[in-house]
Amino acid sequence: MRTCSSDQFTCDDGRCIPATWICDGDNDCGDMSDEDQRHNCGRCLMQIDTFTCQNGRCISKAYICDGDNDCGDESDELEHLCSTPEATCSPHHFKCDNGNCIEMVKVCNRLDDCLDNSDEKGCGINECSDPSISGCDHDCTDTQTSFYCSCHPGYKLMSDKRTCDDIDECNETPSVCSQICENTAGSYICKCAPGYIREPDGKSCRQNSNISPYLIFSNRYYLRNLTADGQSYSLILQGLRNVVALDFDRVEKRLYWIDVGRKVIERMFLNGTNKEAVISDDVPNGEGIAVDWVGRKLYWVDAYKDCLYVSELDGRFRKKLVDRCVDANNTFCFQYPRAIVVHPKYGQIYWTDWADRAYIGRAGMDGKEKTVIISTKLEWPNGLTIDYTNDKLYWADAHLNYIEYSDLDGHHRHTVYDGTLPHPFAITIFEDTIYWTDWNTRTVEKGNKYDGSDRTVLVNTTHRPFDIHVYHPYRQPFVNNPCGTNNGGCSHLCLIKAGGQGYSCECPDNFMIVQFGNTAHCLPMCSSTQFLCADTER
Repeated sequence: MRTCSSDQFTCDDGRCIPATWICDGDNDCGDMSDEDQRHNCGRCLMQIDTFTCQNGRCISKAYICDGDNDCGDESDELEHLCSTPEATCSPHHFKCDNGNCIEMVKVCNRLDDCLDNSDEKGCGINECSDPSISGCDHDCTDTQTSFYCSCHPGYKLMSDKRTCDDIDECNETPSVCSQICENTAGSYICKCAPGYIREPDGKSCRQNSNISPYLIFSNRYYLRNLTADGQSYSLILQGLRNVVALDFDRVEKRLYWIDVGRKVIERMFLNGTNKEAVISDDVPNGEGIAVDWVGRKLYWVDAYKDCLYVSELDGRFRKKLVDRCVDANNTFCFQYPRAIVVHPKYGQIYWTDWADRAYIGRAGMDGKEKTVIISTKLEWPNGLTIDYTNDKLYWADAHLNYIEYSDLDGHHRHTVYDGTLPHPFAITIFEDTIYWTDWNTRTVEKGNKYDGSDRTVLVNTTHRPFDIHVYHPYRQPFVNNPCGTNNGGCSHLCLIKAGGQGYSCECPDNFMIVQFGNTAHCLPMCSSTQFLCADTER
């Protein structure tokens, strides 16, 4: 485990947090050691660019009046901060274009009472009777001195105050549909993903199988399962050192996890048999793990190595896939990678990094086309998951205390919980419910995936809960595997390309690729201090 750097603060429990988070009103350490009297807390230390909430929390001034409850008490969104009241006139008075107010009886009296003639223009004229004058797309309402346009339901008035444009409810208010939303002119249609059926309300979807979903989560020394309603809670595996990340494979019905205490990646069948090490060396600080259930690969991020790895599910052919910086300006780089998730249908990997410039990155599952998709309003992006039924990306920020979601490009961001979660660590989704673990409260909780309603604590744990997943086959939907036939002709790693339709032949670390006709082969490149095994694979 890495020690805290010079620009970090060491919490009493050993956790490392950025030094700038001391005395910000947020319990980032979980034991309040970043907020106690030794630091002379009680005011915002970075006075120039911070805002003091009414509850004492400090937030960036950039978050004031952004529509989100960053303070947790709404004090950053108060009306006197966020709006300048437009000058109005008292009842029975007319507001002139120049801002003056006159009595309503003086309008259209053929006298320039406003002094800009705005009380006399248009008098006696019904602009709505001539569309060439009003220019209204839909409805026109005549007034004493003018007119105004309005739109039919499902449309919005544009800035020219005349044109009506279709409202894309699917992007602006995704909660109108449980899963798939198709925009139409003036309306929308709700549909359900394969394996789900639509409820009588026309918008909700429920799974159509006889398999009940349940939760699997780690709390350091154990792997446990929990029914989705929190009523049944049982042990899967014990005797672990420090399991921070896990995932499952629906095909072989196995669990995979990273034990950072023993620096290994392990797996076993869900029935508890055949526990074995997959990667038993050089995993100094694995943080997040993801199973590619289509291409049959294992992906993980390491916060000591500062990179993203891939291997076969049995640990063979390990390769450093993505590292260093993600953008051309070297602004967003691997520093503290945390969570990882894959989307085989589109051949994409997503990961979070709470670096000095925190970001959510994306790359093809072959490591190419890496990019940053979210870099604003991020400080400690912890949890990450995908709702595969509607292609929404969800993440949790443990410093800003929120859960948000967006489309797969990081656009159309929406808030589920804003500033009200003490320290969310991991998240997962099934049907209309989001589940998460929280370090500070040591709870597993759930709520509505769109608006956070019906928030419920499912279980309190003795130790901090870490990663969490809903186990159900529909959480890993089957799609075509581009590498499905003859491993794509690759001698070693066949990795799905961005887009999900093609593949790349890649070699493990310490191997080089050589083309023989239409087939790519990987040959070992052992250094002078290494020995080539008899199987020529290591």
